[in-house]
Amino acid sequence: MTSRNRNFAFAAPRQAAGFTLLEMLVVILVMSLIMGMLAAYGPQKSHWLETRGAAQNLAGAMAEARGRAIATGMPVALKLPAVPEWLTETASGPITFEPDGSATGGTVTLTEQARSITVTVNWLTARVGVHEE
Repeated sequence: MTSRNRNFAFAAPRQAAGFTLLEMLVVILVMSLIMGMLAAYGPQKSHWLETRGAAQNLAGAMAEARGRAIATGMPVALKLPAVPEWLTETASGPITFEPDGSATGGTVTLTEQARSITVTVNWLTARVGVHEE
């Protein structure tokens, strides 16, 4: 390797590509302002998503009550879990799960404005179904 090639390998380019410190600070400042504005409004809430979550909690409570009835060998009456105050909960009647895995059957409807979700329990198999309307 000659001296000319060695100097060429370590030569710096005439114009370095990149951002200045001032440009980086401006970008960080703008991003901070945008994030601050988003944080001030807080997370957006969807009543319909909360309604679907409440229906899933109800279906889980039904499955848990059925399992408890089978495990203890005694009938278990379903206790409805708490729902948000803006949600209307309508039950067809008390739902009881029997030790043999069956249930009295019934429906619970959760209504949010014009939309509703119905959670049903089959009387023979105690199968739980969630149906959006």
